[in-house]
Amino acid sequence: MVRIFKTVDDNFLKLVLKVLAVLIVIQILRASVMGTLWFAVPHPINLTFFQFFNGLSFVIVGFTLLFFIKPSLNELGLDWNDIRIKTRIIYILGIMALIFLALSPYIMFWEVNLLITGVVSLIVSAFEELLFRGYIWDKVQRLEIQKRNVNSGVLTWVTVTLLFSIWHLGYLDAFLINPMGPGNLSMLLVSKIGIGLVLGFITGFLRLKTGKTYASFMFHGLWNVFAP
Repeated sequence: MVRIFKTVDDNFLKLVLKVLAVLIVIQILRASVMGTLWFAVPHPINLTFFQFFNGLSFVIVGFTLLFFIKPSLNELGLDWNDIRIKTRIIYILGIMALIFLALSPYIMFWEVNLLITGVVSLIVSAFEELLFRGYIWDKVQRLEIQKRNVNSGVLTWVTVTLLFSIWHLGYLDAFLINPMGPGNLSMLLVSKIGIGLVLGFITGFLRLKTGKTYASFMFHGLWNVFAP
C-alpha cells in the first residue's frame, strides 16, 4: 500500500483537486435546481414532493453534464463489446430485478410516495455510479496507469472512494429543506460520510473486479432501495 501511494505526485494531486472543484460545482448546481423547484414551484410541503423534486434535480443535472461533457460509453464504464454473453445476461437480469424491487412496494400497496422513492433511489444510484465509478474512475485510472505503468487500480479505488465519501457533504441543502426536519446536522453529515466511505469501498471493489459500472450500479441501487 505504501508503495502504491509513492506514485502520488503533483500531477495526481492536481487531478484530485480539479475533480474536487468540479464536484463542488456539480453539488452547487444540483442544490440550486433543487432549491428552485422547492421554493419556486407551488406544491404541498410533504415528503412525496421532496423526493420528486430531488429526483428531478438529479435528472436535470445529469443530462446537463452528459450534454456538455459528452463522455463515451468506455469513459462511463458501460462499454458492452468486451463483456461475455453470459455476463451480459446476468447484468440485464440483475438490473431488471433491481427495477422490480424498487417498484414492487408501489405495485403491492399502490402508494405514489413509494413509487417515487423507488424511482429516485435508482436515479441517484445511476447518477453517482456513472459519475464516480464511471467518469471519475476512468480519469484517475488513466493517470495511475501512466504513472505506474501497471493497471492495478488500487490507487484509483482508494482515491475515488475518498472523493465519494466527501461528496456526501454536499447534501446539506437536502437535510435543511427536508419536510421531516433537519435533525442533528452534524451527526447526519458524519453518518453520510461514513456511509459514503463504506458504500464507495464496496462499489469501487465491484468496479475494480469487473471493469464496468453495471455491478456497482446494481449494488448501489439495492442499497438505496432498502436504505433510502
